[in-house]
Amino acid sequence: MLGFITFLAFGLGNSSLFILLAGQAIVVPIITELAHLVSSSSPNIALLSSNDISQLISIPATGPVNVFPSYWMAHISFFFGYLLSNAVRMFIQAPDLSLIRGASSDAIKSSINAKIAARKEKAVSVMISTLVFLVLITIMRIIATGAETLAGITFAIVVLGSAGFGWYYAAETLGATNSDVFGIAVQMMAPDSGATKPKTCVYTGKPR
Repeated sequence: MLGFITFLAFGLGNSSLFILLAGQAIVVPIITELAHLVSSSSPNIALLSSNDISQLISIPATGPVNVFPSYWMAHISFFFGYLLSNAVRMFIQAPDLSLIRGASSDAIKSSINAKIAARKEKAVSVMISTLVFLVLITIMRIIATGAETLAGITFAIVVLGSAGFGWYYAAETLGATNSDVFGIAVQMMAPDSGATKPKTCVYTGKPR
């Protein structure tokens, strides 16, 4: 998953994906290792018998593996938390009302309002599909591997998911405005009256 995010980040030049990659590489290991350190004193909720599937790097396991949480569940929860935060941000993003007030005709105003509605609909569909897919792959993980515990899964979804959710807003606060993984923000663009010039979305840092 990290390799795929890296490929997309460099291939698309998407600032939001670079920020996500940094969180996956830095935040997730720190939180996971701290959780393992704290939970090591409670083996009944943290440890499973030797299972290389639960490890960050799949090697023959020689002893119990700490899955409070497993690295797989930690990365997945952070990833989906970040995507969900992105979708929520695109949904609550306030439209530029000056575009509507400055529109030269009712047709352009109607087109702008339609774009705003389309952006919100897409954001909602992304939020719903993200949550459903997280539930499905978590269930598949439990059934197919037996490498998870309920406590570890709960911790990962609540803590790592919240960390992913907060990571997006922290990045935005530091200057990564309108970092849109899904391309939903394009629905916020106003049409030009009779213009035929193409448009594109580029990253612009927040002024300090």
